[in-house]
Amino acid sequence: MNPYIQVVAAFFGSLGFALLFNLRGRWLFFTALGGGLSWCIYLISGSFISHYERQYFAAAFFLGIYSELMARKTKSPSTLYLVVGMIPLIPGAALYYMMRNAIQTNFKIFAERGLEAVITGGAIASGIITAMVCWNVIKLNLLKK
Repeated sequence: MNPYIQVVAAFFGSLGFALLFNLRGRWLFFTALGGGLSWCIYLISGSFISHYERQYFAAAFFLGIYSELMARKTKSPSTLYLVVGMIPLIPGAALYYMMRNAIQTNFKIFAERGLEAVITGGAIASGIITAMVCWNVIKLNLLKK
């Protein structure tokens, strides 16, 4: 699929969830922008990173830094940007095929897709946690000066 279409779809998918969470005004655009940019980072990192879990880590790390920066800029919680921006990164296909193969009693593919979903979720969580830790370390070092 065309990468430009994927990024635009990620933006509008995030925008839909931002509307679902009743976000309005400046938050609406910038939270959806985080989702589009995080998927863009996922696609770009695929050019030089061969493992999908590292791509998800890079995208989640970017999203964590983006959410902290935008939270400071707009004086709002970083959770707004994080939750909405994470929507495109959710491993929906892996979860779907995992459940489909569980129902069809094809347990080998069920286990493979389940492991893929768990690894993807772990990579996303690790990327966000690493970004938050890096942000706090940088913030503490700047406050000491």
